[in-house]
Amino acid sequence: MSKLQQHVIDGPFGPIQVSHDRWPSVVARVQGAGMPTVTVVPDRDHGAMNINGHNVPTTRKSRSRTAVVGDRTYELRSTNLRRAELRRNGLLIAHARGTYRSYAPGRTIPGLDAKVTWSQGIDPTDVAVGQSMVIGFGAGAPGMILRTIFFWYDNLS
Repeated sequence: MSKLQQHVIDGPFGPIQVSHDRWPSVVARVQGAGMPTVTVVPDRDHGAMNINGHNVPTTRKSRSRTAVVGDRTYELRSTNLRRAELRRNGLLIAHARGTYRSYAPGRTIPGLDAKVTWSQGIDPTDVAVGQSMVIGFGAGAPGMILRTIFFWYDNLS
């Protein structure tokens, strides 16, 4: 079992603490002052989330992930290889920019290095859920060619 790792992200309402374990079970916890605690099992294809101990329904479409929290629907939509938009009930609330390291073989947390730029009119729940979605599901989409390359690289090494 590996040691729990932690780092701090500057958020719009103060520091956001991200705690994660890399192996054998990858789980990231996102929390900050006034924010609900969100736990995410990172994976671009099959990740899961819960907020304050309650499961959050998530769905995946070709270039987006959706999470429903109460009467809010959050959508993380990839716009290119390293970028994504975050929307709440259809309203753009943030832009996320990932790194090429996100696609490195063996990378267990796709959006750990991503930077998020927040819009006006957000609240701590938006930040908690949105930051968790970016960390857990990644900012951007590698596309079919890179997915194929990384699939074969992972399976041959």
